[in-house]
Amino acid sequence: MGPSATHVAGTVTLVDATGYHHAISVDYCTSYQQLNMMLRVLFEPDVKEARIQRRYIDEGKYDLCIDKGTQVIPLTSRKWSSIEPGTNIVMRVTIQQKTWSGSGIDYKCHFCGAVNRLGITSVEYPGSKRRVVCSTDCQKCRRRFQITRDKNKHNIRSFNSDSSHVTDERLIRNFHVEQIVCHLGTSLFIL
Repeated sequence: MGPSATHVAGTVTLVDATGYHHAISVDYCTSYQQLNMMLRVLFEPDVKEARIQRRYIDEGKYDLCIDKGTQVIPLTSRKWSSIEPGTNIVMRVTIQQKTWSGSGIDYKCHFCGAVNRLGITSVEYPGSKRRVVCSTDCQKCRRRFQITRDKNKHNIRSFNSDSSHVTDERLIRNFHVEQIVCHLGTSLFIL
């Protein structure tokens, strides 16, 4: 189904990481595990977009959320909301990036290189170690992303950047940047 899929009664719309919209029966969205099994079926065909997304699923480098523009509701196995027909669920590729404790809310787009300075304030969740910034679009390539900052994380997953993957990554439209805050004297280990 293409980017402009219409809503069908009794379904949710899954916007995959490449930006395509898929109508899925709400019956397949009763739990995180059930929706993840549906993703594997959805990305089973041997086409480039499906292969890319299967790779991220296999590596655990993706997440799911309900993106309402200024409000992002993460969907996890521990935090599963009741999914209503008509809901838009967004699949995002997760990318980790180092940042320094004094830096503002900037993001250098992994895909096009544009520096996006976000003119919005961040949201602090009481008792949380993460600061979440609402979803926005890259000013240059128009890819959709959200930034979260983890103040206490010390490990960064490496992002595969060999030439075959770089070409494939151009198809990714939705992503989540996990910024790892570095403090002076803190070392990071790349896994």
